[in-house]
Amino acid sequence: MTSSGSNKMAMSMAHDDVIAALVPVCVDQSNKDLNRQATLTKITDASSYKRRDIVMESGWATVPGAEKPDRDLAQACLIALKLDK
Repeated sequence: MTSSGSNKMAMSMAHDDVIAALVPVCVDQSNKDLNRQATLTKITDASSYKRRDIVMESGWATVPGAEKPDRDLAQACLIALKLDK
């Protein structure tokens, strides 16, 4: 493997680890949201490709101190919320 390839792999692994570490923040923000039930209903009623956008719009995937939500965190949060039971 080239050094460039190993660097890309390391960066990808680090990114995945950060996202995994932040999922509890997203879930916690969803639990504290006063509009949680309405948002969950909106998510479950939405088509699968729009669900991530709803999580991002709700603010759940915006880490405290960040200006914008994170798409990967929103996707991981959806999985953690286990809405597709």
